Amino acid sequence: MKQILFMLIMLIAVLTAHAQQVEVANSSANDKIFTTDIDTPPEFNGGMDQFYSHIARIPYTWADRASHRQGRVAVVMVVEKDGSLSNLKVIHGFSEKQNDEILRVVRKLNKWRPGMLNGKPVRVLCSVPIDFKLTDPY
Repeated sequence: MKQILFMLIMLIAVLTAHAQQVEVANSSANDKIFTTDIDTPPEFNGGMDQFYSHIARIPYTWADRASHRQGRVAVVMVVEKDGSLSNLKVIHGFSEKQNDEILRVVRKLNKWRPGMLNGKPVRVLCSVPIDFKLTDPY
């Protein structure tokens, strides 16, 4: 129940972020990356519940499990106009190997519905939180 509540809270947070726009240096108007203030936010094909069910399967690396590392990391990415992902980065990760595994899984989940502004797809910067909790610490 707590996991479902957490996923709903995170989905609401992603969908209701406040107005901001990122300007890319020396870029045309078509290359703007929005963070909010769009008509429709990007969403994983199949919905965010399905996205989080795939994310929940990310395995711990052996070293991180042995070190009892747990907590929240964030994947920051740009959902492009065609629904593909770019500029993926892990924030507050545990280790380089764990970050690589997180990015490997997220890249496999590449097709998203793009964010829309005035009926046209736009590039949108998203941050997706992922919780890692050891269920069996040994």
